[in-house]
Amino acid sequence: MHRFLGLASISLVLAAITTAPVAWADRLELADGRVVEGLVSKDGETYRVASRFGEAEFAAKDVKEWVKAENVESEWRKRAASLKDDDFAGRAALAKWLADAGRVDEGSALAKTVIDADPENAAAHAVLGHVRHRGSWMSPDEARVADGLVRHGDAWYTPEEWALVGKEAKARAEEVDRAAASKQWNVRVNEAVRLMLAPDKTLRAEGEKRLLAVAAETSSKPLETLATQVKSYAESNDRLMAAAAASGGGASGGDHGMVLTECRIQLAKLKRPIQKFTTSLASGPVTASSPVTIQLPELEVIRIGTTIGIPVR
Repeated sequence: MHRFLGLASISLVLAAITTAPVAWADRLELADGRVVEGLVSKDGETYRVASRFGEAEFAAKDVKEWVKAENVESEWRKRAASLKDDDFAGRAALAKWLADAGRVDEGSALAKTVIDADPENAAAHAVLGHVRHRGSWMSPDEARVADGLVRHGDAWYTPEEWALVGKEAKARAEEVDRAAASKQWNVRVNEAVRLMLAPDKTLRAEGEKRLLAVAAETSSKPLETLATQVKSYAESNDRLMAAAAASGGGASGGDHGMVLTECRIQLAKLKRPIQKFTTSLASGPVTASSPVTIQLPELEVIRIGTTIGIPVR
């Protein structure tokens, strides 16, 4: 029986929010020709730039231009809104842009939706790292399977090679396989929720489908409820973003409107019973050892990452 967190209300999820500023890529073009990138703010006649290299200040008289850039989330919304449902080339290009911007999971999911509708779209296959093998598009792992290999643990074997592997090595590989399988449910939930919070309606539908599929496979009512709550939350956030744009504040802020804030939400539950194993550690002379019992707690974790708008007055 697979157990998941019971989420009675999305407010319980939001109670665990920790916030951090959205990562901007603003640019200051200086009078002497230099260009400085980072999170830019202005205080009177002083510009401040915060970046991974630290914080720097520049007098206003030394600044030629302040170029404000969109964060990934805002730019994503604009690009997705401009695409028609049957623009598969555009969606494949957006998938590559997302992957290049560090949103690999969302880019991959979008590429998969393109392939579902346009199976020979080479650009979408490239985003997924697929190769042309035996006349078909395949992932590298699928290509290995097509060549007769089987994965055990972290390695691939021919049936003949696997037959020669010793008992201890086989046991280790089987343990790796069991651990990976036990994590798959939570991985699938996390991926589905993340897609449901994407700006792209195609990905939202895909995320909802995935989450409901896990709910059906595990007979989990809490996951069905979670799907409804996340969908409602995403729609509410859309209304906030639209209000921000209408007020003139936009995604990059202003005297009024919205300030975008990234939220990292995490819910964890300790799985029981806690696994134990016994080993021997040197405790004196080289030849002496004593048994030591080690506990290995496991957590079921659901993570949500999204961007929300906070009204500024």
